[in-house]
Amino acid sequence: MNLSRLSTVSLLAFTVVAAGAIAPEAEAQRRSADEYEDRNTGEEYEDRNTGDNYRNRGASAGDEYGNRGAGDDFGGAQQQIERMITPEYRRLGMRVERLPDGSLRLRLPSEVMFAYDSANISPGFAPTLRKVAGLMDRYPRTRARIIGHTDSIGSDSYNLDLSLQRAESTAAFLSAQGVNNRRLLTDGRGKQEPIASNATPEGRQMNRRVDIVIMRPQRGGQRQK
Repeated sequence: MNLSRLSTVSLLAFTVVAAGAIAPEAEAQRRSADEYEDRNTGEEYEDRNTGDNYRNRGASAGDEYGNRGAGDDFGGAQQQIERMITPEYRRLGMRVERLPDGSLRLRLPSEVMFAYDSANISPGFAPTLRKVAGLMDRYPRTRARIIGHTDSIGSDSYNLDLSLQRAESTAAFLSAQGVNNRRLLTDGRGKQEPIASNATPEGRQMNRRVDIVIMRPQRGGQRQK
């Protein structure tokens, strides 16, 4: 009888100890599963290190997420473009400026982009255009209006055609780097919008250009890679 009671007490004690050891492990597994679930819901969550709120990468396309494409972060794009401009390109007229609506206009001189009387992108300028494509990838809610311009030499129709061809060639290059075609608008203005006098070689050189206007993203706009 005493031996039977001792066995029963020992069995109960073992059961209690085992249950106590298993419970924390089960709780840990449950918490792990919950956290994994939270990471895939698209719900806002608080960064445990900074206290900042971020949108999960799985959130819907129109939601804010991280620093990529948020309208408030577009201000850093101008500095990124400035770093693309070499001293030689700057000497030839390449520059970036912020427009009143917050968009950025990147002015590209034709001399560095194309051979004379050609709409083919010069191989030497391709790395710079790849950087522009990379910028648009970092800001996936932006769109770009690409506008070709010429000097006054030649007929109106010839200059209109050449300016449009150069704009479309630029857009095709960006598209080949992964920028969605729906984000790229092209136009050719020919000699209609000079920025310098066509009476001098220096002025004509400035007028031969392609402008890429990267339009500031609208808050809540959809991402389009």
